[in-house]
Amino acid sequence: MRTSISGLLSDRGSALVELAVALPVLVVVMVGTVDFARVFYLGMSLTNAARAGAQWGASSTAQSSNLAMMETAAQNASNVAGIAAVASRLCQCASNAGVFSATSPANSCTAICPSGGHLVVTVTVSTSKGFSRVIPGVSALPASLTLSRTATMRVPN
Repeated sequence: MRTSISGLLSDRGSALVELAVALPVLVVVMVGTVDFARVFYLGMSLTNAARAGAQWGASSTAQSSNLAMMETAAQNASNVAGIAAVASRLCQCASNAGVFSATSPANSCTAICPSGGHLVVTVTVSTSKGFSRVIPGVSALPASLTLSRTATMRVPN
């Protein structure tokens, strides 16, 4: 009877040692997984915000000149607080074959394009936000990084 009780205590001790060895590894894997999930979530949120801002600006020629509203639309579309958004507009003359004219004044939205060409207006919205890990030193990610995404859309004539 004594041998069975001492064997049972020995099994309990070995299970405790196994738990003590495995638990830190499991915690590191879990925290690393959470960090990677947060990075991917932030990246998707920035992409969606940039697309929303560019879509707002590309909806009409009048709206394409309102850079502040494109930035606001991007920030409002994000479900992450504190993103930075920068909007820009580019106007160029292009031939009907789709080749941009080297002589056209870049970014002149009032320019008259040469014969056989037309004005092409595009809007671009870039979003960015800083990211910090949950627990520094646990996962393979750097302690902090800045993610940025850009969306460009053509404004219909």
